[in-house]
Amino acid sequence: MKETTLVVDPGFVHHRKIEAILGQTGTEIINQQIAEIPLRTPDWRVEVLTDQIYSKIILDFCGVNEIKTLQQILLDECGQLFCSIVDVLPCEEIYDFNRVVANCKGIEGIDYKVELHITSGRFRSETLKSCLYRGGDFAVVAQYYTRDDKTLVFHPLLIGFPYLADVETGDLLWKKYTDFYQVHLEDFKEFEIVKQYPLPSSIEKMKFIRESVFKQCLGKILTESTPKDWGGESSDFFTSHLHIRESRLSAAFLLKGPAKYSPMTPKHLGKNGDQIIRLSKEPANVLVIQHCHDILPTVIETLKVFATQPSNPRHYCIIDGRESLRMLEAFNLVDWAIEESANLDQEKNLA
Repeated sequence: MKETTLVVDPGFVHHRKIEAILGQTGTEIINQQIAEIPLRTPDWRVEVLTDQIYSKIILDFCGVNEIKTLQQILLDECGQLFCSIVDVLPCEEIYDFNRVVANCKGIEGIDYKVELHITSGRFRSETLKSCLYRGGDFAVVAQYYTRDDKTLVFHPLLIGFPYLADVETGDLLWKKYTDFYQVHLEDFKEFEIVKQYPLPSSIEKMKFIRESVFKQCLGKILTESTPKDWGGESSDFFTSHLHIRESRLSAAFLLKGPAKYSPMTPKHLGKNGDQIIRLSKEPANVLVIQHCHDILPTVIETLKVFATQPSNPRHYCIIDGRESLRMLEAFNLVDWAIEESANLDQEKNLA
């Protein structure tokens, strides 16, 4: 499996603000790298390389200091800096004024409106400018500036295009970053047998399988221990024994059983979606959400944002009720899981 990383092609870089965030040590690192640019490099190329240096250093800073995503700042209602892939609405004024406001797409369940206040004269890339005019997904590092009731204003330090690149060569790949980082259950070598089974037409059986029993099923399949939940864990199940092609990966699972047997919305994930926040803090290569029912797009989008943070990109996987049942059928665990769940329910009733 080719080693791939998420990189940002910067089109807006605010040098002064980045230096203010990085401080003297970070600025010295930037200056050292700029000094290594060959003297005969054309001026236009020096500008491009300089922006790339600033971009890389601020992203490294965000990774080392675990800077939050925009969603996490909004959920936590605190934080001065965010680093995220942001869905920005069309900014049709970008060619008309020197100072413009780009609005970020609203997030379900969050009342705050987010504005990016941008000096259009700082754009290095006309391509980025035209894309912001139309709107879309952009890699953004921005600093909190002020609040006006439910409107939060941020000043961008970096705006760019998220791309995939080969770690060894640095060559950009054609595959879209979201397609690369989203994986499916059958992509893992340990679960590839599920491809031989059709998706069930009904998820009714999942109503009778407890979350703790589904966790035991994962343990049986992967020959992993399944300690009982204790309330302070960041994930429900963790393994370091998954493989995609030849690469070994670790994965953190957030599991949801039939206690709330309905399509998963952000409300299933704790107050302010804090369970996804905790999941994202796990030192895992893959973040997985599993549910006994359907998983709605708002949950998938939220997981994608946390997983594809530019400073710490990771794979993410969604296992809904149909995928869950297909997995159990593939490993001949459906009847056992239903029976074991019934036994646990009976023990609970007798207690």
